[in-house]
Amino acid sequence: MEIGTGLTFYASRALVFNPDAANNFQEDKSLEAILPLRIGYRYQKPEGGFFFRVGYTPAFNLFLGSEDSPKFHPLWGGISLGKSF
Repeated sequence: MEIGTGLTFYASRALVFNPDAANNFQEDKSLEAILPLRIGYRYQKPEGGFFFRVGYTPAFNLFLGSEDSPKFHPLWGGISLGKSF
């Protein structure tokens, strides 16, 4: 069994309509973060060889630069196949 989490920061930039601005648009910049969670299963022999993993990886989008509440993204997952040595 595998469990884990992380934190990824990124800068977001968008044009937002503003009737008071000179050209009716203003640039909206913010710092945001994604908090991924992971629960999964890993099969790997101690002596090496073929391995595989399968995991469920939901995530929260954290809007650090605004008043928005975190947004939950429940439908993420993954499969890994490989060879260990």
